[in-house]
Amino acid sequence: MQLIKSINKEYNRKVFNWIAKDILHTPPIIPSGDSPVIISMLCHKDVLMYLLAIKSFYRALGRGKIVIINDGTLTQKDFDILDFHVRPSEYIQASELSSPLCPGYISWKKLFCIAHYIKDSYTIQLDSDTLTVARQLPGIQSHIDTNTSYILGTWPDQQPTSMLEAAQAAQASNSSHVQMLAEKSFNLLPNADTLKYIRGCSGFDGFATNSFDLAYLEEFSQQMYKLIGNKWNEWGSEQTTSNVIVANSKNSAVLPYPQYYNYWGKVEDDSHFVHFVGSYRYHGGNYGRLARKITHELLKSI
Repeated sequence: MQLIKSINKEYNRKVFNWIAKDILHTPPIIPSGDSPVIISMLCHKDVLMYLLAIKSFYRALGRGKIVIINDGTLTQKDFDILDFHVRPSEYIQASELSSPLCPGYISWKKLFCIAHYIKDSYTIQLDSDTLTVARQLPGIQSHIDTNTSYILGTWPDQQPTSMLEAAQAAQASNSSHVQMLAEKSFNLLPNADTLKYIRGCSGFDGFATNSFDLAYLEEFSQQMYKLIGNKWNEWGSEQTTSNVIVANSKNSAVLPYPQYYNYWGKVEDDSHFVHFVGSYRYHGGNYGRLARKITHELLKSI
């Protein structure tokens, strides 16, 4: 069964890449301005996906400095393509981003990188498996201009809750996932009665200038290690941390659903932005269809 799933996944990826290759014929991005900083982690196999993500997003935002974290697999051909199409201001090696006090898995590299840039600039984390449908994003522009952190929500009319409420909700679950175990222990954190939480998705989030730093990441990780042990080293702790950071920023927002949504097999009409989560990425062929539509729009701009 696992072998069949692996074969299907590889087949779907090849079909998608065949569709996505036309993004190479669209005009390159002409970066404008130093803010916000738009950070993405990138690997060799996701270069075409990333070009779709960043070109569709930049078309709508129209400004910002682009930074790419190389997970270590980018080739010289990849760099040549990115230099022509994206013109990033900087490439950062994932191997250079670390802290002995935090988990070491790859997704944490994004938070370490963001912690560096938000000293001076509003910073956005953009995953490669996202597509911006709208031609303009006034809500995102407003969050940047008002220095408001935001995160991709998971249900309609979602609002931040207290840590105590989040813990109570999680304790009703039997899940052993790291995020659920962390949430179950939130009531034991110092100042849990005043801290907030948003159960969001870190596939697309914005961090206000000076909303956190490396010391914040290290302190929170050390607290979680004490509460749930080495479970904190598992995938998902980075997203949990992003949720905490955004919820406790001076100004924070949950992006409205379904204008901004995670794709779980259902297409939402009139959406502005879609995150095609891994387990449902190629379900129904909708990722490829939307990618083709956006590519054709970009080609018309030539």
